[in-house]
Amino acid sequence: MFVGEIPIYILLFIALYFQVFLLITFLGQLGSVRVAYDRTQESGWKTLPRVAVIVPCFNEEATVAGTLRSLLALDYPKDRLEIIAVNDGSTDNTLAALREFASHPNIRVLDKPNGGKHTAMNMALAHTDAEFVGCLDADSFVEPDALRVLIEHFTDPAIAAVTPSIKIHNARTLVQFIQRAEYGLSVFVRKSFSMVNALFITPGPFSFFRRSVIDAIGPWRHGHSTEDLEICLRMQTHHYRVANENRAIVHTTAPRNIPTLFKQRVRWTYGFIKNA
Repeated sequence: MFVGEIPIYILLFIALYFQVFLLITFLGQLGSVRVAYDRTQESGWKTLPRVAVIVPCFNEEATVAGTLRSLLALDYPKDRLEIIAVNDGSTDNTLAALREFASHPNIRVLDKPNGGKHTAMNMALAHTDAEFVGCLDADSFVEPDALRVLIEHFTDPAIAAVTPSIKIHNARTLVQFIQRAEYGLSVFVRKSFSMVNALFITPGPFSFFRRSVIDAIGPWRHGHSTEDLEICLRMQTHHYRVANENRAIVHTTAPRNIPTLFKQRVRWTYGFIKNA
């Protein structure tokens, strides 16, 4: 064996070990997953809880209207659903786009100077007393049944947060098609991680939180521009459980070219290292 081959064999071993771990975890828990699915056919709630979906917006004039329309189309009692859209100091026409929805009884529009996504989330949090709080990025769209299947997990008082399955919306470039395949694999990975309570991120597209847990551990923080990772790691530090619901489908917009993708992944990697 040449010395130069050693790193290759090490990487191959790690990759194989990781894949076998995921497969064994998934197959080992498959029976309990099926039981859980059967239980959710009938809601465990006598009355569905009040929920608030926060939509932080910064320069999202092209997509935010579609995002809000997808939330209004949710199969959830409208008297139990609150949508809070926060304009975080946008420099385009995002605020004007939001004000088109301001008269809707389920939507509240807030405006503030730019301070980052975590400040928009915390501002909205102060304007609601909903039992469960979620987030939806302003470039994402939800399937109508996503909220119902997510919220069902909270009938278990041990669950602090629930994450959805994320898919790429309207892929057109080669870079986006590659990401579509990557996100498809991540659905499987996230489910496997949740089975051993090892999720380390509650992604911006439609993760939901128990309000009492946020009050206990504190609100969102900057988290090195990865606030969704920081708050999940903080929940794990305090030994809360984070679940995953792969039937809750959310479609998000992916970077269209390599420079934009590179910038996104550098931010994710840097945020993970710093927060960890």
